[in-house]
Amino acid sequence: MIDKTMHIIEGTPRRIGVFSDIHGNLHALESVLEQMTSLGADVMICCGDVVGYGGNPNECVNILRERQISTIAGNHDFAALDLTDSGTFNPAALRAIIWTQEALTPENARWLRERPLDIEAFGMLFVHASPLNPHEWSYIITMGDARESFRHFTHRFCFIGHSHMPFVVENENGRLNGPCTPVIQIKKSCRYIVNVGSVGQPRDRNPDSCFTILDLDAGSLQFHRVKYDLDGAQKEIRLQGLPPELADRLAHGR
Repeated sequence: MIDKTMHIIEGTPRRIGVFSDIHGNLHALESVLEQMTSLGADVMICCGDVVGYGGNPNECVNILRERQISTIAGNHDFAALDLTDSGTFNPAALRAIIWTQEALTPENARWLRERPLDIEAFGMLFVHASPLNPHEWSYIITMGDARESFRHFTHRFCFIGHSHMPFVVENENGRLNGPCTPVIQIKKSCRYIVNVGSVGQPRDRNPDSCFTILDLDAGSLQFHRVKYDLDGAQKEIRLQGLPPELADRLAHGR
């Protein structure tokens, strides 16, 4: 049975940095955390999939543990622990999960096993895939998916990852809109679903890492893209004997 207990974070931050889908890409994670810190994020939350695909799962987990960054479980994290079915994974993803299972230290496997499926903090909800049955790992892709998802949380914001595709859906009294400006001014009359994109394996044809900053003082949400040592990340994948397409795709953001 997967623990569905909602974990709660206390406090009143000014800038919340939210990121997701690291997928064992240490080089990308280090660059994102450095940039997020320089932008003044006083709270950081990871929406899951710390491992899978990339060649540095333990190093990525170690950083999150050492910095005490609140982290949600993702489907790749739980697949690496046999806590969820990996039967739908493509062959390259499955090979990476099998390798990750063997590579994870007992301490890091235990830490991943303890991650919650959702976090409630600051009147907001953070999940990996969807607020509707988080353990089923459904995707929010269409406006119809978003509309259904809004029915399953009452918070003003729901932050997600999973699809590796950054987007915002704005809900104003049932009217949905998809603002696509780099900086989005938050409206008091609206609720939001925010997909924060991917740190370690972007899939929107942009190879740069993606994360968001919610600035509560300015009332704005901004997506940020960060370049990282892509060659280094690719070399780690190849060094570990993982499928070469996992390294190649990083250069194309797909």
